[in-house]
Amino acid sequence: MENQTKKAEFKKLRDDNIDLAIVAKGGISLYYNPSGFDYDVQLLSAKGYKMIEFDNRVITTEIELHLDLQGKLGFPAYGKGFDALNDFMRDYEVTAIGDVLVFRKLDHLDARSIYHLLDVFALHCRRNIAIGKKLLILAQVDNPNFSVKEPIGSLNFWLWNDQEWFEGNRR
Repeated sequence: MENQTKKAEFKKLRDDNIDLAIVAKGGISLYYNPSGFDYDVQLLSAKGYKMIEFDNRVITTEIELHLDLQGKLGFPAYGKGFDALNDFMRDYEVTAIGDVLVFRKLDHLDARSIYHLLDVFALHCRRNIAIGKKLLILAQVDNPNFSVKEPIGSLNFWLWNDQEWFEGNRR
């Protein structure tokens, strides 16, 4: 009985802090099991997060993805590339409680598009956390062996401070 009580307490703690758990992992959470995915989507929705859903059963190409992102995130027409998405995400205003971008069946896209999409969003999840806002990404995939082969949101540790950014200023 005590074990069941501890499991229930842990589940409540996890559910109450699901957003913080996702933030602690960099803002992106990947799911295989649709019921676990839907459960967390409902938890975040109940907390008041703005939910923006993308269904990759109907979005299967990079162009379709960018058109859907443009429409749902309120961007003007842009060059339909990940560099342009990155630029527009700099101006994207996350709501006070936070925004959750929900990608269903993300692995219906090609691996290159998935990598670039998650890489752009990892940067902006981190950027928003730094200013006290929460941008979370939940992505569900159909393949239990899904993986992204390259690091997502990696930092270049050659990040010079703003006064020494140019090499000439360091001499």
